[in-house]
Amino acid sequence: MKTKLAFSLIALVYIIIFKITNFENGDIASATILIYVGVPFLVLVSLILFIISLFKFYKEKFNTRSLYFVTLIVNLITIVLTFNIFLFFLNPINW
Repeated sequence: MKTKLAFSLIALVYIIIFKITNFENGDIASATILIYVGVPFLVLVSLILFIISLFKFYKEKFNTRSLYFVTLIVNLITIVLTFNIFLFFLNPINW
C-alpha cells in the first residue's frame, strides 16, 4: 500500500512541476518532455491507482483513517490538475 501512495505522490509532484514550468504562458521549451512523456503516463497511473483505492476504500466500509483514503485524495487532486491542463489544450485561444 505504501508503494501505491508513493506512486500517487510522485504523480502529483510531477503534475505540479508541469504547472510550475509556466507552460500556460507559452514557455514550451521547459515543458516539452513533461508533455510528451510524463503527463500521459502519469494520467494512466493516477486513474488506475484512483480506481484501486476507491475499490479498497469501499471494501473497508469507507474508513477515513486508512491509507486508501489518503491515496484516493492524492489521486483525485492529480486528476483535477490534469483535467485543468487538458482544458488549456482544448482552448483555441492558446494556440
